Amino acid sequence: MTQTQTQTQTQTQTQTQTQTQTQTQTQTTTVTATPTETPTPTPTPTPEAAPTTATSDGGTTWWPWLLLVLVALGVLTWFLLRRRQTQTEIRAWDERLTAAEREASWIEDSLTAQVLSGTSTAESQAIWTAAQPRLLDADATFHTLAQTAPDALRGERATDVRGLLRGLVEAVGADLAAPPGAGPDLFRARRAVVDSARRELRTTLGPVEPTVESGGAG
Repeated sequence: MTQTQTQTQTQTQTQTQTQTQTQTQTQTTTVTATPTETPTPTPTPTPEAAPTTATSDGGTTWWPWLLLVLVALGVLTWFLLRRRQTQTEIRAWDERLTAAEREASWIEDSLTAQVLSGTSTAESQAIWTAAQPRLLDADATFHTLAQTAPDALRGERATDVRGLLRGLVEAVGADLAAPPGAGPDLFRARRAVVDSARRELRTTLGPVEPTVESGGAG
């Protein structure tokens, strides 16, 4: 066998061994790497306390809101009741003021006219004396209304009417107390004071309300 043939065989054997080793290594690597590339995931355990926590959280979340709603309803109910009571008190006060002003209107329109149109001083004084209890009651009523007024505006109204009514009463009393022989000039001056007091009171009270006579003609 020649040297060239020997080298050729040797190279052929070497290449064959190299290919065999390469294939063997490739197969070995492939076989070994297969289980590594596809790992089996480990399942994560689910905590068992989650439902208990949710129930506990639910219990501590809704009851403060319920308590807040109950308190709000209580406050609202109290407010509505208080408002209704206040409105009732104001309405009652207004009714008392209306009645007192109606009495003051009667004093200005009817009583004063009767006193001033008396046929004599004695007759006028008798009418005026008989009306004193009503005059005192009217003054006391306006005083009470001013003290118990639900607001400043209503209190000022009661105070103003009371002052004007007292001015009229004093003017009529001064006219009746004048001596008979005082003279026509003093008489006109006294009546001018009475007329001025009547006009101021009437302006504050407003027009005279019509009265319905009982037993009128049918």
